[in-house]
Amino acid sequence: MGLLGAPRSAQACGGTFCDNLPDPMPVDQRGEDILFIMDGSTIEVQVRIEYTGEAERFAWVLPIQALPEVTVGSDPLFTAMSNALAPSWQVQTQYDCDEDDPWAGEGGEDSGGSEPKFDAGGDPGPDVVLEAVVGAFEVVVLQGGTAQEVIDFLNDNDYAQDPNAAPILQSYLDEGFLFAAVKLAAGADVQAIHPLSFKFQGTEPCVPIRLTRIAAKDDMGIRAYFLGQDRWAPSNYDHVVLNPLAYNWKQSSPAGYVGLLSMAVDEAGGHAFATEYAGSPNKVETFNIYRPTWDETAFVGVDPIAAIDIIADQALNIHPLIQALLLEFIPPPDGVDATEFWNNIDFYADQINLMAWDDLAFSAGVLERIIEPGLHAVDLLDTWPKLTRLNTTISPSEMTLDPTFHANADLPDVTSTIVTTTEQVLCGGDSVFRVAVEKDQMPVCVPEGASYPGWEQMPNALRVEKVPQMGPPQVESDNAAAIAAAYESYQSSVQCLADGGETGGSGTGTSGGDGDGDGGGGSGAADDGDGTETGPGYNLPYDVSCGCSSQDGRAPIGLALGLLVLGLIGPWRRQGARG
Repeated sequence: MGLLGAPRSAQACGGTFCDNLPDPMPVDQRGEDILFIMDGSTIEVQVRIEYTGEAERFAWVLPIQALPEVTVGSDPLFTAMSNALAPSWQVQTQYDCDEDDPWAGEGGEDSGGSEPKFDAGGDPGPDVVLEAVVGAFEVVVLQGGTAQEVIDFLNDNDYAQDPNAAPILQSYLDEGFLFAAVKLAAGADVQAIHPLSFKFQGTEPCVPIRLTRIAAKDDMGIRAYFLGQDRWAPSNYDHVVLNPLAYNWKQSSPAGYVGLLSMAVDEAGGHAFATEYAGSPNKVETFNIYRPTWDETAFVGVDPIAAIDIIADQALNIHPLIQALLLEFIPPPDGVDATEFWNNIDFYADQINLMAWDDLAFSAGVLERIIEPGLHAVDLLDTWPKLTRLNTTISPSEMTLDPTFHANADLPDVTSTIVTTTEQVLCGGDSVFRVAVEKDQMPVCVPEGASYPGWEQMPNALRVEKVPQMGPPQVESDNAAAIAAAYESYQSSVQCLADGGETGGSGTGTSGGDGDGDGGGGSGAADDGDGTETGPGYNLPYDVSCGCSSQDGRAPIGLALGLLVLGLIGPWRRQGARG
């Protein structure tokens, strides 16, 4: 599919411009970010592209279902969706004794352009049905021909590509696909790379990953967003619900969540998505996607020094694409750092390259790359009532089937993007993690100094499902029995004991990792008692007589986990003092 990007966040700095503005978010560190909007028979696809090599070697070939309209997409839209919707799995720690609390005594607080020309060579081959300059890119759409003729065209027109792609290209040609070939326009730097929007007539959203496997790495992430009337789900891929017990809550981290997702997807045969959010788009903050202060006409008729002041006044300096425009139209002198130059442009007034400055072209660039995409993105969020985020990881050997998707009006919302597990540190240092599994809180004993359990034979997927176009998900694999067995085996082998000592430590601390919103969340603490305590009781939301349930539209977790909750908690008690 091409190389797609990581979210960016604005960085605080002393001047108007920061030299480290494009900084990856802690969640979406690699992979493909794609937004689909299906309006009747029209599909709009916005794709964020990631690339770190040399500008002249950048090339991207995208199989597409029909002749598209190509425009600039919104980079801040993807960042805002990631910030709002990426799930976060967190641990909240409670201490029974002050001496075990590292926060004790500190209050216990948490801290448009000219048209490109392409060489068709005068030979038979693919038809060039569209050629345009879109933002920083030259785009050409090819139709027909053979795979070798497509490769010859790409080579003749300086689109870097892999000859090993020939059989994959041919398979797409046989299925009637066109190809959108994208490269940076002459003189554009890699910092100018921005999302692209493709709008065309189609029948179903599709991620053409078969071509991606040529250059993909193992466990590449694909984050697919959908705006529409209803929640979206994979059609030809499975749907997985993650098992929170299998997550390492003692070392909560983004990598830990990605690892859990990857292993759960592998258990589904490598072709599956997890739903991380499905609900109102109002959760997405639009302030940095578009601001009413942005006005491209203010740059007409001004000099570069005034342009820098206008950028600051309009707060355009927070936009990730403004620096690429400045590098093109107000480049720093040789040997001078760009951010130093722009933040102190009055000092360098005699070194400004006036030949590079074009007020009309700069104004048009701000309109095309920043203002229009931002307005369109906000309009999309305002128009559609439902936003869905699906996530998966996939390796090149698994990129044999392009995932397709459909809407299902019967699916419930998934809005719990923050999942919290409580760690109760007993007097003496042993810990009990209370992990929410569906509606139950499962205590996991971790003795002092020990690692979170590795869970021999513990599935990473709670369930593997097929999602039809109507009705609830259909369970293909319910892993409740295996989860129960792994939990019983571990809990019966450990003890968490509390030494006698002063109780009532008030300190708390929170560590965070990224997780799947399907898991739910909760917290709890052991009640003060008379010195002994056993595992808490549970209310089962399942009909254990038949191993099924219709409550809240949830699929069954089964009889095995019901038995687990009733009797397989394992040794866990308090005593006045050890030994």
